[in-house]
Amino acid sequence: MRYIFALLLALFLAACQDDPLERGVAAKVNGRPIELKILEYAQGLKISTSSAVPGEAMARLREEYGETLAGLIVEELVFQELAKRGIEVGEADLKKAETAVRSGYPGRTFEDTLQEEGLDLDVWRERLRARVALDMFMARVLRPRVPIASWEVQQYYKEHSQEFVQPARVRFVKVESKTAESLRKALDAAKAAPDPAGMLTVFEDVVMGIQALSGDAITPKVRDALKGLQPGQVSPVAQGGMGFQAYMLLERTESRVDGLVQVYPLVEKRLLEVTLAREFSLWLTSSLDSSVIEINPGLIPEKAKQ
Repeated sequence: MRYIFALLLALFLAACQDDPLERGVAAKVNGRPIELKILEYAQGLKISTSSAVPGEAMARLREEYGETLAGLIVEELVFQELAKRGIEVGEADLKKAETAVRSGYPGRTFEDTLQEEGLDLDVWRERLRARVALDMFMARVLRPRVPIASWEVQQYYKEHSQEFVQPARVRFVKVESKTAESLRKALDAAKAAPDPAGMLTVFEDVVMGIQALSGDAITPKVRDALKGLQPGQVSPVAQGGMGFQAYMLLERTESRVDGLVQVYPLVEKRLLEVTLAREFSLWLTSSLDSSVIEINPGLIPEKAKQ
């Protein structure tokens, strides 16, 4: 997104008004205000907006808030573009997004977290609405403009095939116990089980961990312990770890290159990200050319004034 901020930074001087905007307004986009409290929230500071921001705080805003304000201007342009097309972020859309966020916070921990951070729930929801709007804009406005043809996927795969090389890997279990007897007992049971790794979890006096590493990521000690083993076989029990340890080989895989069928969705996603970013840049340039951006003169970076 750096191109967005660079583009908008160039507007700071041109958009600067001789007369300050209304109290508490950081900028206007086609007449619609971006409140200073939203800028403060987005930047992560909590400066009172009940009066004009004092000199030291304003200097901090001026020097640090350039990219944040640029991002808010872009969001407002997105909102206005969606409105022109009759698309809005409805309450159902916002509720779905909020539920997804809240799902990671059991009980009232979400509200408690906001309160601890001094964050206003209504302002938080507006920030969430902006994120949902951007996702909606990308999916419903820009995505239909950028179809990815199969030949593009094939060409990318051909030119970047080395990106899809899967190195040879070794999958094994490291098993530890306080006594050699407990360790051998667990390993003997595991070797005879259809699911060796699963069997090892049954033993309370044994600690085990499954790893899958490429050859160059395996330490010399582990490489020596696994040398010559076939899947299901176990290395000799030796002192180490919590007392005694051993290794059970689960699988060896050879180096391979994933075919186009396997990686097609991944390649398509990569191409889509690049193409959408380019399309977004073109849209933003056009939108800025036809918009009136007013910025509070107190927020113009000092370096932009020079």
